[in-house]
Amino acid sequence: MLESLRQVLEWRYRAAEALAEKYAVIILAAVLTTTAFQKVTLILHTDGGGDLLGADIPKSMMLVTGQNPYLTNPWASPYPPFLMFVVGGIARLTTGNVLLNRVTIGLISQHLRVAGVAADALVALLVFYGLRSRGAVGFTALVPSVLFLALPSISLSPYYWFNSDVFGYPILACSVLALIKRHYLVGSMLLATATIFKIHPILSVVTVAAWLIRNQGWKRSLPSISASASILSFGLVLPLVLPGYLESVLGFNLSSGFGAGTSSFTMMNLFYDILPSFFQFSLPMSVENQIWLAMTTAVFVAVLVFVWSRARELNPVDVVTLGLLAWTIPLRQIYTHYLVWAIVPLLMRGRLRQTLVVGVLLELANTMASWSWDLSPDPFPVLATGYGFFATSLVYFSCSLAALVFIVREKRSLNFLNKVADDLMPIDEYPILHLRTV
Repeated sequence: MLESLRQVLEWRYRAAEALAEKYAVIILAAVLTTTAFQKVTLILHTDGGGDLLGADIPKSMMLVTGQNPYLTNPWASPYPPFLMFVVGGIARLTTGNVLLNRVTIGLISQHLRVAGVAADALVALLVFYGLRSRGAVGFTALVPSVLFLALPSISLSPYYWFNSDVFGYPILACSVLALIKRHYLVGSMLLATATIFKIHPILSVVTVAAWLIRNQGWKRSLPSISASASILSFGLVLPLVLPGYLESVLGFNLSSGFGAGTSSFTMMNLFYDILPSFFQFSLPMSVENQIWLAMTTAVFVAVLVFVWSRARELNPVDVVTLGLLAWTIPLRQIYTHYLVWAIVPLLMRGRLRQTLVVGVLLELANTMASWSWDLSPDPFPVLATGYGFFATSLVYFSCSLAALVFIVREKRSLNFLNKVADDLMPIDEYPILHLRTV
């Protein structure tokens, strides 16, 4: 009976997948329309939050008018200039040359968030096209894009508390798609461009460079590496001439221990609050920085060694994802929109079950994060304490760690199967079997 039930369920799943494959474009268009309507409705009834109104918009408008946004309230603008240039450019394009006041800032907020809806739609389409180009069909090609559009943690929360990262995701997705298409120069340049928008992909630039060198050699990789280095120098190093830039970008990211472990959802909360409160001691900021740097270095070196040793087996989607995870896992402060930088290429891997697991963990983490801010009604007030923040941090950590483990285990298993195949098949009688993933 159980075997019969299994066969019926399997038949129904295959029938549903066939329908998903046949009507994939229609389904995706319907989801795009529905989620866009939900977002626009939310936009019309909210203001975008304090980060947008008090930091991103004023600072971006300062930059596009020729003022230095890093001179006043430097920690309200801890981003490279390119992010503020993009945000300010969209504001100017959609609103015109208006004076910033209480009325116009609300209008700019609406226009920016509507532009964010278009950016989300573009990412979903790029994910879908990227999976299609890698041979994915049915649910495998459709579900990742639907998750990006429909998961509240990605599709709704960022519009209530808007974050300009939304405009960086399409750059990252375009980069991954170009790398999939073997346009390595374009892909590397776009990845560097995403990095000067928001620093999170910076380690992915290195992992991709190592992967290119390992597979193509120094000479063929040199144009991509040189172009990436030039973009990074222009977008991250050249702004050092701006007074306040270094203090803003480094000062903010190296001083995230404020709030006694109740400011973000990083595993560093273990050192910000849990251990100090349990053992009654306090760590100096310099020690916290050293711990963070040591953790980041350890994770990154492990990832880089893995990429270098398994370069022939890894595809560029995995390489970009590993670089992002090496940055986000030990990051000093974590929010949902930071982690989505790693989720975007993860969706393009074409592993349906793994994608669903990571999506569930991300949604759980984002829900717990909402409760941690003690917003009414709050069913679990304990989450607003240091221990609650650490519990939420563990879920964020499990989301990143699960993604990392999925990639590493998959490639290790693949390498084992290749070795078994080589041992079982005599070279002089049969061709060597190379097992590859899509």
